Amino acid sequence: MDLLVLGTFSVLIISLLAAILAINAYKKVTEQRKKKASNMQPVKCPVCQSELFVGEQLISKVYRPMKVPDQLMTIQGCPHCYPKCEPGVARVCPVCHKAIAPDQALTARLFNKAVGKKHVHIIGCSNCHKPRAD
Repeated sequence: MDLLVLGTFSVLIISLLAAILAINAYKKVTEQRKKKASNMQPVKCPVCQSELFVGEQLISKVYRPMKVPDQLMTIQGCPHCYPKCEPGVARVCPVCHKAIAPDQALTARLFNKAVGKKHVHIIGCSNCHKPRAD
């Protein structure tokens, strides 16, 4: 009889220890996620400087070929400034600092890195960056 109680008690202790370890692991992962989220800077639209919330994306076009280190791209804007600007939002070129019409876009280069995130370098708008005539 004492052996049965001792066996049940040891199973209970092992289950309790496993639960404590699982809770500690969950807390550690949650803390790491919070720390990572607090270190991240908000993403801003290069056209209107509006902060983009989770799920909001820039409206852009990337041109082929896809397997090169850098590609030409155009950026129309974000949901706050394209296709129609929200009240109080202005579309401004980050290069020449002039107003951009709703039908104009930014020209940029998209650098594809083998490791890590991609990088975008804005060249200018339709006013300040004219394509070369060959």
